Amino acid sequence: MWRAIVASIVVVPCLTACGENRSAGTSAMAPGDVWIQDVTLISAERAMPLPHAHVVVRGGKIAAAGIDLPGAAEPGVTVIKGTGKYLVPGLIDGHVHLAQVPGMTPEQEAAMPEAVEAYDRQLPRSYLYFGFTAVVDLNVVDRPRLERLRAADVGPAIFDCGNALAIANGYGMAGLPPAVRFELYPNFLYDSRQAKSIPKKYAPEDHSPEAAVGRVAAGGGVCVKTFYEPGFDPRVGKLPVPTVELIRQVREASHQRKLPLLLHANSLEAHRFAVEVKPDAVVHGMWNWGQANTGGAELPTAVRDVLDQERLAGIGMMPTSRVISGLGDLFSPAFLDDRHLTRVLPAQILSWYRSKDGQWFVREMVQGMGGLSAERARGVLVGIQTLGLRASVLFAREGGRILFGSDTPSAPTYANPPGYNGYHFTPPAARSRYDGERALFRPGRLRDDRTR
Repeated sequence: MWRAIVASIVVVPCLTACGENRSAGTSAMAPGDVWIQDVTLISAERAMPLPHAHVVVRGGKIAAAGIDLPGAAEPGVTVIKGTGKYLVPGLIDGHVHLAQVPGMTPEQEAAMPEAVEAYDRQLPRSYLYFGFTAVVDLNVVDRPRLERLRAADVGPAIFDCGNALAIANGYGMAGLPPAVRFELYPNFLYDSRQAKSIPKKYAPEDHSPEAAVGRVAAGGGVCVKTFYEPGFDPRVGKLPVPTVELIRQVREASHQRKLPLLLHANSLEAHRFAVEVKPDAVVHGMWNWGQANTGGAELPTAVRDVLDQERLAGIGMMPTSRVISGLGDLFSPAFLDDRHLTRVLPAQILSWYRSKDGQWFVREMVQGMGGLSAERARGVLVGIQTLGLRASVLFAREGGRILFGSDTPSAPTYANPPGYNGYHFTPPAARSRYDGERALFRPGRLRDDRTR
């Protein structure tokens, strides 16, 4: 329980004027209780922060929360002074990738085992440092490594979607050498259109939607992830994409097992596909509008129509705006000087990021953007991010369901550090607003999913 309490007392900027609530729940103190005193309470069911609040935790559950004193601190009661601090429910980052070091290729990780080991030791604490007490890994590519992280003495609760259901040779797989891509994506979806490029040892019936979803469920997955990504790198060209019927079968197999279906989609084309297949959520915003006009004050009709259809279909959206700003920060000389990075990354990793080898992805980005200066490259990326934010804001204002997920790391960029990436995902006023019923400060709620 201690890690949950420590992780949830987070200093954040003052958000707004404060309201007042009387205490709710049991008021009598008992030995073994934990009393958090005089703290500003921020929780999703409250319209405004509650200052000078008192929270009593008993047996891993919230026994009382409000502004009334719960009684005297009897012997055996642990008192935590919250004056000047803010207490928030444990945040949930619903989109992470834990088994990789941001900014490193697999070959670089293999060449620096001590640095990688230090990163993995720090990783669980990095999420706690920014208040995340639960994370969801959407694509497990190294199960033993994930289980080592899950077994850490201090860290967030870790949930996962198992190995993602990529279309054969499509996004996720296409960037890997043919010799290893099927090994790293063993849960791929068979595509008869590509039968000649799929090794014969993989039988179609073993990679049907039913079989692939069954493996996720058997492995304890809490969700199913798949992709619609036609490609965004002209050097690679168009990628294979699934058919509407195939993903509808994935959705049916997922819902039969009461698992939500999450769809990678970040373009107007991909969100149109989402409208047709109706996943439970798209796990990116819409920052690629294709041929739609991006210069007007109003969103293009094509964009608005698709967002409306997603909203009316009950499809949730993770804006994941740090995908783009995490690329833009590569071109910011000051990024690696951020003091927070020393709290979430080992010194040897930070030092390597500053080295010539550690700057490899920056050079690759410059080449891919035609040799633009750092200032112009950052400007281009800010423009792309703005499109995604405009779409997400409209979706939310019209009543769409926004889900919290950072996509950490979204690419081999060192500007997606664990915990930090999620904290900077939204403006301060939104950091206490996220989807998830169990993250409410009400008497009787579990204080944390894994108490120790």
